[in-house]
Amino acid sequence: MQGKVALITGASSGIGRAVAVRLAGLGVRIALAARTEATLREVADEIQHDGGHALIVPTDVTEAEACRRAVERTVEQFGQLDILLCSAGVSMRAAFEQTSLEAIERVMRINFLGTLYPTWHAIPHVKTTRGSLVAVSSLVGRRGTPTYAVYGASKFAVQGLYESLRVELAEHGVHVGIVSPGHVATPLRQRVLGPDGQPWTTPPPVPFRVWPVERVVDRLVRLLQRRQAEALIPGFVKPMLGLEQFLGPWLGDWIIARQFRRHPLPPHDKERKPT
Repeated sequence: MQGKVALITGASSGIGRAVAVRLAGLGVRIALAARTEATLREVADEIQHDGGHALIVPTDVTEAEACRRAVERTVEQFGQLDILLCSAGVSMRAAFEQTSLEAIERVMRINFLGTLYPTWHAIPHVKTTRGSLVAVSSLVGRRGTPTYAVYGASKFAVQGLYESLRVELAEHGVHVGIVSPGHVATPLRQRVLGPDGQPWTTPPPVPFRVWPVERVVDRLVRLLQRRQAEALIPGFVKPMLGLEQFLGPWLGDWIIARQFRRHPLPPHDKERKPT
């Protein structure tokens, strides 16, 4: 990894921030992209304090032009782009029929278009270096889950995009990987959106185990180093998904529905009325 250049979106907190610090420690030069410049400065200071190289590129990933500028600024500063890590995103947990269309569109813009835009602009540069495109998705982007219909749809879209790119770009030597964790202990857990598109006052209960962010970072870095196509966290989910291919979805449906009944959503004071 020594001497490579990585552009990381969502680098101001959570998985993006943790991966940025880890890769910088491995000798990767980092371009940090997120909306809040002050928070990016904190991450850059941490990296530079430990002897690493960091560039701040304030970016709203829902704007295609802003993503173009982030990619071009990275290449201007470091001379190349070896890794694009798309980690920016928001989480939502809400019953689909109660969720406003405005909130749905916002989640899709941030999670899907916020991955598509920087990827589209980065591809020519990553082809030149035979580098890597990596997206942070979610297990709900691999398997339908109640009250995660909107969030899951945005991650299914990321999954479809990157699986297609893996095949399209293979002949150019580009590595394309997808990291799909379950619940992770990041600040995002405290800002889960409700049906009106605003964060829940009290974050909804988590139906499954919350994994430490270091677990995700370890797996993501290994995916990069070994140029793997996919990482699921926890790993035992992969054989379970394979089992569903033989048995059908009934067992998974039963397990998931049972867990979610035990951890229901709290009532919401703004329920959508029929039109």
